[in-house]
Amino acid sequence: MSAKMELRWLKEDDYQGASQRFAQFCKEDISLQAEADANFDLGVYEASICLILEKMNQVEVQKKQGVL
Repeated sequence: MSAKMELRWLKEDDYQGASQRFAQFCKEDISLQAEADANFDLGVYEASICLILEKMNQVEVQKKQGVL
C-alpha cells in the first residue's frame, strides 16, 4: 500500500467515541476499497471521511448544548 493510501493525516487520537471508531475503520478500510474498486477515487474517499466526521462532531456539540 502506498503511503498516500494510509491516510496519515487522519489521527484517531484527535477523536473520541464513535468518531474515533469511524476514523480507525477508515484507516483499515481504505486499502480494501482501493484494491476492490478499479475506479477508486482517493479524493472522494477523503472528502467523504471529512464530511462524516464534521457531521458527527456537529451532533456531539448539539448534544452538549442540549439541542438534541
